[in-house]
Amino acid sequence: MNRVGLSRENVTPTKQFISIFHGAKTWGIVLAVLNFGLIFMVLLYSILPKQYSLKVGDILQNPISATRDIEDTIATQRLKEAARDNVSQIYRFDQHITESVIIEIEDTFDQIDKARQLVLNRFEDYKQELKNQQESLETTEDVPIPGEEDTESNTSIEPLEPDPDEILTDQFIGEIKKDFPIMLSKDEIMTCLNADVEELNQLRDQLLGTLRGLMELHIKQDNLLEAKNALREDMMSLPVSNELRILGTTIGVSSLKPNMLLDETATQEERERVASNVDPVIYKKDQYIVQAGQPVTEEQYLMLQTLGLLKEDKVNIPIVLGTGIFLLLVEVIVIIYLITFEKRTLKNPKHLMLISLITWAVLGLGIVTGGLHQYLIPAALGSMLLTILIGSSVAGIMNIALAVLFGIMSDNGLNVAVMTILGGITGIYMCSRAEQRNSLVWAGVGVSFTNLLCIFGIEIASSGNWYSALNMSAWGIGSGLLSGIFLLGTLPVWENLFGIVTPIKLVELANPNHPALKRLLMEAPGTYHHSIIVANLAENAADAIGADGLLTRVGAYYHDIGKLKRPFYFKENQIASGNPHDKLSPTLSTRIITSHTKDGIELAKKYKVPKVIQDFILQHHGTTTAAYFYHKALESDKDGRVNQEDFRYSGPKPKTRETAIVMMADTVEAAIRALPDPTQGKVEGLIRKLIKGKLDDGQLDDCHLTLKDLNTVAIAFSGAMAGIFHERIEYPNLHETQDITDEEVGYEKI
Repeated sequence: MNRVGLSRENVTPTKQFISIFHGAKTWGIVLAVLNFGLIFMVLLYSILPKQYSLKVGDILQNPISATRDIEDTIATQRLKEAARDNVSQIYRFDQHITESVIIEIEDTFDQIDKARQLVLNRFEDYKQELKNQQESLETTEDVPIPGEEDTESNTSIEPLEPDPDEILTDQFIGEIKKDFPIMLSKDEIMTCLNADVEELNQLRDQLLGTLRGLMELHIKQDNLLEAKNALREDMMSLPVSNELRILGTTIGVSSLKPNMLLDETATQEERERVASNVDPVIYKKDQYIVQAGQPVTEEQYLMLQTLGLLKEDKVNIPIVLGTGIFLLLVEVIVIIYLITFEKRTLKNPKHLMLISLITWAVLGLGIVTGGLHQYLIPAALGSMLLTILIGSSVAGIMNIALAVLFGIMSDNGLNVAVMTILGGITGIYMCSRAEQRNSLVWAGVGVSFTNLLCIFGIEIASSGNWYSALNMSAWGIGSGLLSGIFLLGTLPVWENLFGIVTPIKLVELANPNHPALKRLLMEAPGTYHHSIIVANLAENAADAIGADGLLTRVGAYYHDIGKLKRPFYFKENQIASGNPHDKLSPTLSTRIITSHTKDGIELAKKYKVPKVIQDFILQHHGTTTAAYFYHKALESDKDGRVNQEDFRYSGPKPKTRETAIVMMADTVEAAIRALPDPTQGKVEGLIRKLIKGKLDDGQLDDCHLTLKDLNTVAIAFSGAMAGIFHERIEYPNLHETQDITDEEVGYEKI
């Protein structure tokens, strides 16, 4: 939509650079960095606990309590180790081992049989060899040798028997031993070879039966020796030779193995499972870690170190980094919100500084009052102040930001954050409707009531203790009352320091007992009455286009206070006396009439009227022409030496919608009351003609009113104008009619 009145000023590069340097962007960056630094230090001051310089074995005079829940890791680890040690080892039965033991015994006895058969075969072969040798010898002896006598012809040779030592040599025994599944000595091999078959079979059956019985008992490594002893006793009770008993014992003991194997993986998993179920040793917040008069143990020292309670050279990087990241995130979100929804605030360095100062002040109060109790923090103060000084939109986002910051400062207390948000919303709602300072007290009471309900609900839900919940809620009432007290006490400071006119201040300025208005009523009653009518018109129009109606009304009240300097030079204050302008030249009359704006500024400063109201005094005529005196000068000057610029107001033109509306209302009120036989059509037509005249004259170039706004203003004026309230003369149908105002009627008639 087109805006009326784009700036016609040429901006040079130098001016543009200076504007940027002094603009809101530079201020915004500086304040953003400054805010981050100061708030960061405040948060660290609140978060980081008091630190102590001590070592293991020191004895303290005062106890040290935990700043938060902390685990005694050493004690917890000790309990976990004890739990692990109490877990029995887990064994797994292996049937294959049992089978392998039996197979090994059977293989051993099979090998004994093979060895016996091998020896027997070797013995027979050797015996046969000896026999062959003997027969060969006998044949040789039967042949007579010449020259020799047969002295022993009737003597026979006896058969040779094998020598066991020649058969069972060490080499042969060694070859036999290699084939046995178990290691046997030479003597044990000899026992196997020489044993009676029946006794050997008896040994075999008994040994297998004993091993089966023992293996069914599930032998572990720990009781293997016990099983071997049982086997040995069983073997020694056999009715066989002692050598076979020893042999059976050797074979059985060598083959016997545990069939219950330790499952290391399952055992370790069970130990870890049991350890994980051990409840950690926790010191609760505010529980004493170190008692007074007791030496500091290694466990206590470690917990104090973990809590950051020891003075060390190193910086607590996690806390510092985490706090910085969190604060940066909060600040970025606030900036994004302001860029999106509150650009006017970002363009106003005064507002940015105000937001920063209020934030610092509220956080500082939070540190002081939070030392007594976390619920005593005047958390809603910031949002209440910002609602009154800037607006509820800015107050809303800052209320959320303060809630987050107070939550961090209160040891991540969600309760405090919730109280801040709900109490702040209540404060914003009540302060946005406050028009008297007494209303601020009730706003504090409303915040107290909200805090009471909020804290009581949180505490009763978490503790279930009615008495404790009520006790905590009392601190919330104190928080709301402190917010109201600080709001009422510091609001004038913020108003005067930053020159901000709040709705409450506007209501005070609108009070008829204000010295300036009271004097206007007494010394210039016609002007006072005119200002009241203009205020009614202007407020209706301002409300219709969404401008500040209260500011517009108050500005209209004061726009003509400059007439107090020469009240009788203005027609509305001339009752029975003559018109002084009849004796003055048009130029002098113009100077007197147009000077009432500057005179009004002097009076406004004298009565400490805020600058935003002074703008109405200075701008409500803009640079319009005093039409009547200008035309009067034209009529009297036949040489055409009259310069129209000499008959204009000094300006400036209206800079805001509100001052522009008062300008139009001032013109409309004066012209309508001078209209003879007014009808609704005439009134509306004249209003639109007057507004169009201001537009054509360029008086609305700088006020950012749209054509749609001007149409709405015209409709609002027509509806509010009910009649003419005091007698006025009819104005001539001049080209400059749109500039005629109440001040120009300093004559008797046309």
